[in-house]
Amino acid sequence: MNGEFREAVLSQPENLRAARESFAAAIAEVDLRPLRGGTIVFSGIGASGHALIPTVLALRAAGQRAFAISPGELRDARATALGDAFVLVSQSGASAETVQALAHLDGAPVVAISAHGESPLAEAAGAWLPLGPLADNTQVASVSYTATLQALGMLCDALLGRDSGWRALADLAADVLERGASTVPGLAERFAALVAIDAVGGGAAQASAGEAALLVREGLRLPAVGMETREYLHGPLEAVADGFGCLVFGRERERALAGELAAFGAVVALLGDEAAPPPPRVHAIELPRVAELAAPILQILPVQLLAEEVARLHGTRIGTLRRHQPDTKVR
Repeated sequence: MNGEFREAVLSQPENLRAARESFAAAIAEVDLRPLRGGTIVFSGIGASGHALIPTVLALRAAGQRAFAISPGELRDARATALGDAFVLVSQSGASAETVQALAHLDGAPVVAISAHGESPLAEAAGAWLPLGPLADNTQVASVSYTATLQALGMLCDALLGRDSGWRALADLAADVLERGASTVPGLAERFAALVAIDAVGGGAAQASAGEAALLVREGLRLPAVGMETREYLHGPLEAVADGFGCLVFGRERERALAGELAAFGAVVALLGDEAAPPPPRVHAIELPRVAELAAPILQILPVQLLAEEVARLHGTRIGTLRRHQPDTKVR
C-alpha cells in the first residue's frame, strides 16, 4: 500500500551518493564570496525550512552570522536590511512563498538550492545549486529532505573550508536503513495505537524533531508537534500521558527526558549515537556517530521507516495529500 513511499525512502543512499558528486561539481563554479563575512539569511518553508537549522547553527558556531527566516518575513519591503546575502531553498523550486520572496530581495546576492535549474526559483536567483537526481515520488518528502540537508551542509562546509564526512554518509545511511528494516516493525506495533506524537531534539536535531512531526501529520494524519528540547521542558510535556508517543533525538538531556516521558505513560523512541543502555521502557535506536551537521540525515531515516510501517498497520497510504491547497506552488 505504501510501496512508492518506501521505495523513495530506500533510494536515499543512492541519491545522497549521486547528489554529493553533482553538488560538489556545481559549487566549484559558484562565486561564494558574497556569502562570506557578512550576514547570511536562509529561507525555506515546510521540510525545506526544517533543513535550514543544522547549517545555520554550524555557521554561527564558527563565527559567521546566519539566520533562518520564513519566506513570509522576507516579503517585507525592508527584507534586504536583514542580511547581506540570501540562500533560498525549495525542493521543487516552485514553492509560492519562497519564489515570491525574491521580489523583495532585488539587488542582494541570492543563491537558490532546488532540484531543477529551470525552476522559477533557480531561474530568478543569481546562482543555483542542485539537489540529487532522484525526486520524491509522493507528496510527502523523504528523498528531497535528506538531499536538502546534505546540500546545505556541503555549502556550509565550503564556506568554512572543512569537510563533515559527506563521502561516507551514503554508506552509513544504507546501514541505518538495513538495520531499521528489522527493528522498526516491532516498534511500529506500539506506535500504531497512539493518538498523538511529540518529537523533541536539541541543536541540529531540532531539524529532526520538526521534520518528524511534519511527517506524522502529513503521512499518518495524527496530531504531532516538533519542538526544541529546552522549549519542550517549559510546559508542553504536561500533556503527555497514555496514548502519546514521543520521538526524542539527542544525548544526555534528551536521554533523561526520554525516561521521564516513558514514566508518564508515553511510548518513547530515543534516537542517538550513544551506546549506553536506554532508560526503562524506552526503545533506543542507535545511530552512527557523525558530524553534527550530518547527523539529522541519519536521524530521520528510522522515522521514515516507522511512519511507513505504522501507515501499513493503519491501512492508509503515505503520499497523497487529502487537502491540497491550490496556492502553494507557482507555475
